[in-house]
Parts: sequence; C-alpha cells; structure tokens
Amino acid sequence: MEAAVKPRAFARWRLGTLVGVHVLFIAHFVHWKLKGRTLAPLEFNEVMYTIHQGIVTAGFVLMALVMVATLVFGRFFCSWGCHILALQDAAGWIMDKLRIRRQPIRSRTLIWIPLAVMFYLFIWPQILQAWHGVEAAPIHMVEAGGSRWSSFTTDDMWRNLPPPGVAILTFFVCGFLIVYLLGSRGFCFQACPYGALFGIADQLAPGRIVLAKDCSQCGLCTKACTSDIMVHRELAMHGMVTNPRCLKDLDCVAACPENAVRFGFRKPPLFRKGHPMGAYSGRFSTTLQEDLFMAGAFLLIMPVVRGLYDVVPFLLAVALSLCCAFVLMMMGRLLRKGAVQLRGITLKMDGRLRPAGITVGAIGVVLVLFLAHSGIVQYHTIVGRDRFSRIAQGNADPVAIDRAIAHYESALAIGLLRPVDRRMELASLRLLRGEKAVAGALLNGVLDDMPDNAEAMFRLGGLSRDAGDGAGAMRSWRRALDEGRDRSGSASREAFEGSAIALGKEWNDRGDPARAQEAYLIGLMRAPASTTLLIALGSTEARMGRTDDAIAHFEEALRTGGASPVLHNNLGALYLKQRRTADATVQFEQLARLRPGDAHVRYTLGVLHARAGKLGSAHAHLAEAARLAPTDTRIAQAIAQLSPR
Repeated sequence: MEAAVKPRAFARWRLGTLVGVHVLFIAHFVHWKLKGRTLAPLEFNEVMYTIHQGIVTAGFVLMALVMVATLVFGRFFCSWGCHILALQDAAGWIMDKLRIRRQPIRSRTLIWIPLAVMFYLFIWPQILQAWHGVEAAPIHMVEAGGSRWSSFTTDDMWRNLPPPGVAILTFFVCGFLIVYLLGSRGFCFQACPYGALFGIADQLAPGRIVLAKDCSQCGLCTKACTSDIMVHRELAMHGMVTNPRCLKDLDCVAACPENAVRFGFRKPPLFRKGHPMGAYSGRFSTTLQEDLFMAGAFLLIMPVVRGLYDVVPFLLAVALSLCCAFVLMMMGRLLRKGAVQLRGITLKMDGRLRPAGITVGAIGVVLVLFLAHSGIVQYHTIVGRDRFSRIAQGNADPVAIDRAIAHYESALAIGLLRPVDRRMELASLRLLRGEKAVAGALLNGVLDDMPDNAEAMFRLGGLSRDAGDGAGAMRSWRRALDEGRDRSGSASREAFEGSAIALGKEWNDRGDPARAQEAYLIGLMRAPASTTLLIALGSTEARMGRTDDAIAHFEEALRTGGASPVLHNNLGALYLKQRRTADATVQFEQLARLRPGDAHVRYTLGVLHARAGKLGSAHAHLAEAARLAPTDTRIAQAIAQLSPR
C-alpha cells in the first residue's frame, strides 16, 4: 500500500513542523515563568533519570512513543521533530547562501561513535551496577512527585538544560562548526546517541522510501539527499532505501521528476539479505591511518573537554572532540602532504603553505596548546574532586585533605576560568583544616563573581555565627532567602532550606516565634515541599498555640516526605490536644510500626484503645509496654485498672 504524495510540498510541511517545535519550546518556557511549575522538560536527556534513578519522566515517555513510531514508520523524528537537526539544516542553508562549501566526511571509525556513546550512556551503567553494585548517577538528581515513581511536572524546567552561554556555544558547534567540518547533519550521524538508537530501530521498520515504478536512474534523488545516501543506487538494488541514515525528510521524493520515488511499506531491511547497512563502499574521504588517528584523538580529547571548567556538557564534548580530531587530522595532512585542500580552499600546493594553510596551521597549534593546558587543568580537577568525594564520605585524614587542596589550588591557579563549585569545595576543605578566614575569603570571592549565590551566603552565615556575630549571620541567611538564585543542578535548594532553618532557630532562641514562622514560610517559597521546613514550621506554630496551622503543615510534610516518627508523634499529640482521639490513635499506630520497641508509644496506644472500649487490643498494647519497660509504674497501674476486680 503506497501513500499518496504531492511532489515538492514536503519541505514546507517539514519547515512548519520544526518551527512549531520551537514555538512549543517558547510556550513551555513562558508557562513556567508565569506559573512557576510546568510540564517537565520534553528532552531525551531526561531518559537518563529513568535509567539511573528509576523515575519515569516526561522525556522518557516521549522517547518511548518516538521509538514505537520509528519501529513502524522508520527514522523520521530526526528530520521532522528534532531542534538540533533544524539548527544544522538552517546552518547549511546559510552556508549555501554565503557560498561556503560543505562536504560530508566519510570515515570508517567516526560512524561508530554514536553507537559507542549510546552504549556508554544507556548500557554501561547497568553493567556496572550489575557487576559491582555501582551506578554512575547523573550530575543532577530529580525528585519523584507524589506518586513516588514519576516526575511529570517540575518547578525546575532548566534542570536538564545548559545555561544560555553554553546553549549558544552548543548551537554554534553543533550547528555551524560541525556542519562545515563534518558535513550536513554531521552531529546526527557522527555524535548523537539518540540517532544511533533510531538508526537501529529503523532497520526493523517497514516504513521506507520505496521505488513505486520504473525510473530512469537520473540521480536527482541522490543529489537532493542531505544525508549522503546513494538513493538511486539503493532503489535500483533493493527497491527501497535501506540505509539507516535515511531520515525520511522526503526531499528525494519531492526531487523525483517521474513520481517514481514514494514513501511506502516494505519488508524491513533487517530481514532482507545483502542490504548495504550504510556502507560507503569505497567512498571514504580519509585513509585508514587517518581514520584510526581521528578515533584515537577523539578518545584522548573527550575526557579533556568533557566538563571542562564545569561548562562543557557531555554531548557538546562529543561534538567538540570530533571537530578537534578532524582539525588535528588536517594538521597531519599539512605536515605530510605536498598538496592539501579543505572544502575547495587550497591550503598547501607544491610543498608550500598558502595563506589559508598558515591560518589553519596556526589554529591547529593553538588548539594543541589549549588541549594540553586543559588536560593539566582537568587532571588536577578530576583528582581533586575524587579526593574531595572520598573525604565527604568520611575519609577526612589530614594528608588526604592536604592533597585535595593542592590539586584544587593547582587547577584554579593555572585555569583560564575559576569554577564556582570548585571554589566552594575548596572552601569546605579549608574549613576541615580549621582555616575559617581562608574559607571566608573564598566564599566572598564567589559572591564577588556571583552575587546571587545562595550557597555561599548560607555558608558565610555559618561562619559569622561561629565567630559570635549572630546579627551578621542572620543578615547572610536572610540575604540568601531574598536574593539567592535557584541554580539548576546546584545546592541552592539546600542553601535556601538551611538558611531558613538557621534563621528560624535564631528567632526562636530569641523568643520571637512569629519572626521564626516568617522565616520558615519564606524558606518554603524558595524550597517548596521541604519536609524539614514543614516540620520546623509546624513545631513553631504548635508552640504559638496555632494548632490547626501546625496540623496542616505536619500533614503536608507527611504527604511529601513520607512516614516519619517525628511527624506521627507530633500529629498524634496535636490530635489529642483537639480531642480527636480516633485520628490520634491512627498516628500512634503508625508510630508503633516505626518504633516497635518504644514502650511509651505502646502505653499511649493501650490508653487510647481502652478509652475507645477496645479492651482486648488495650490489654495487648499494655502487655507489650510492660515487657519493654517492666519497671514503669504507670504501665502497671494501667494494666491493673483494666483487670477485672
């Protein structure tokens, strides 16, 4: 069965869908800004949270739906719904208008990188967990909603997205640089792990670009294909396109003057014999030695640029490593060959460098120096972070602390940037050595560069308190609550929570519970649904005699934080105060399950059941209380009162 088509109309439809995707992005962002809470990011990166934490996200649901659709219609989402491909196609269109030549790179080794990245992201963590019980958790952790298993809405829409500066760099690298160096859709075919998944699913899909009737083999379909597929040859050999790089953008269908190329359904390529599976069959643009060099360069560069200065995220690091590997390969050509061209530009001729070749060579030298310098910075950063992690887990001997400090200070001293998180960790290490003045200077330096850093304000408040400056401490904590920015992926939420708790405690200690209540309420605005804050607020309100408010906040804490002995005990006591005996009994029964060895809880339950006329259960609870505390005279008296005379 063939789908009816209208030639040359597909490009406009595809442009419309891609524009629509970006309009939805904007609407999603605006809704979050207006409401403060919105649908969780519909990003495939959210799949990581499902894999690592077992929390089902909106991004995982989208990925599952797209995979199911791909198994039927083939690899279509990349060209009809992916914003990165839209960026690459737009970059290619601009380059064409500016007459900047671009050409696909056909490598024997780089085509395997998306599969390797997919394996590293999705499969390797599961192998580690199964073999060693160790799981490589993502940098940022999400929290499940009330269902305890899903995260479909969030107040942190940016939890998985890079800051604006990094986003712009990503757009430039994945859009323009990689398209110029590696060809149209170079990121999709050389870097994207999700594209690798879709490519595998495509081989199981019956939806194909097919040959509907005899054609003259004019090759216009191949010329129109921006995925570098020999469309006319595959149609002649197999009656359909089997290459998993085919993104079903239908440009080849629109280009066919004979209406011989259509979208239809055929037996999936995986179940056919002899299909090319995307091989270039002698069309490689690099030698085997150059391919191996680029693969090795990629493997060396990747750990250098990944996370560099806390700026470069994983997939951007993949793209940068690919581009750097290609540039280094071109440097090798300049050194070895007498004539070299790059995208139609002569770099070297008759053994002599041309001006363009000198420019490329200079860029290559600067790149090598930058990578060498970055490698040293990364070495000190990675080793320092590893030692800091061990110290945080309890291995805080003086030698380990000194070595961690040395690595951090080396990285910060020679680095081109001074990442905030590394300075915060260095401040923690200085505090462990008792160097409060040095730690304070580091934290103040962080605030000089980032005045809205809530964590630095919170910790400076603690230093002021330890120095006996209670007023200064309270000013720092209040400033953290009022001026601190919620940085996605940081400890800002913990800083808001800690500042409110510390500020509220100070006000309570000063005999001003109303100001303490205010501090806790502000904290809950900055760290919504914080169980710790809800308990502190409820306890303060209980002391103020605001029993109803206290009960409401304790109940909310119970809903958001789950069972807690403190909550059940406090709620039970407040229900008793309001003479809500049945509700109090429920809370103390829950408390007995959590504290089965608490004689006082058993005694309280025995009394409550006796008042309710449940003498059998009252006897059972009191007997258990007597077993747990045989010398408690109250328990013996209660049992005696229940015994028949």
